[in-house]
Amino acid sequence: MKKVKSGLVIAAAMLAMLPFSYTWAGVCQAPTANSALELDGCTSGDTLILREVHFDTDSAKIKEISFDFLDQVSKELKENPTIKVAVQGHTDSIGAADYNMNLSQNRAESVRYYLVSAGVNPQQLVAQGFGLTEPLADNASSQGRATNRRVELKMVGTLVLSEPQATNVYISTFHAKPMELVVPVGTQVTWTNYDEISHDITFDGVQGSRIWTKGWKGDTYSLQFDNPGTYTYHCDVHKDVNGRIVVKSVVDEYVTTESPIYPGQTTSSYEAKQTVRRVGG
Repeated sequence: MKKVKSGLVIAAAMLAMLPFSYTWAGVCQAPTANSALELDGCTSGDTLILREVHFDTDSAKIKEISFDFLDQVSKELKENPTIKVAVQGHTDSIGAADYNMNLSQNRAESVRYYLVSAGVNPQQLVAQGFGLTEPLADNASSQGRATNRRVELKMVGTLVLSEPQATNVYISTFHAKPMELVVPVGTQVTWTNYDEISHDITFDGVQGSRIWTKGWKGDTYSLQFDNPGTYTYHCDVHKDVNGRIVVKSVVDEYVTTESPIYPGQTTSSYEAKQTVRRVGG
């Protein structure tokens, strides 16, 4: 995150984080023994075989040896949030066609669930099972069957991200309202102090500076959040002035707040509005 206006001093260490790139330029590469998975150069139609994903026999349960690799896949997808992919499951020809179709679909769903649980935007992922219908090798040999049992990532399009909207937090009656905001990357958040006294606002682990009140319309200060994560803050004097900003690669909807100003007293109420961000592609 970065400071937009004067008011709150945020340590340079928190400001040094780089934003994600939303452009497709670079390498599209499946992992090998000597190279890592790279998705930033992938375009629609590209397909990568994920040989490092393994399941228990006749099961959609992912083996633990696959977890580190799937964490790498989730990292790549989060760093390329406009890429839409199909997680595709394939089997060999042993067993009935219907059984293999169901098994491949369930395995694709398991991989998708793991990636979503690791923080990948669900809108980037679709699960598809093809059973034994798309072999890469002859199923007559054990080696051929092993080749056909696989999970693939196929690039199927672009996720269009809406522009983030400026969002407000109001400090009144010694509370931050709302206490939690869930916003997309790139959102500018502005805090306004409506209390008659100042507050010492500090982000956890980062020294802050005092926010001085100027009359009933108190000081404002803004921060822009360019990296996903949870940013927690609190007042060193008034324990109820605390909150958190949850920043995600993309969100379906988030809350903005509007607070009335009552001259001569602090605000005691606020109105919350929901703004739906349309995401297409």
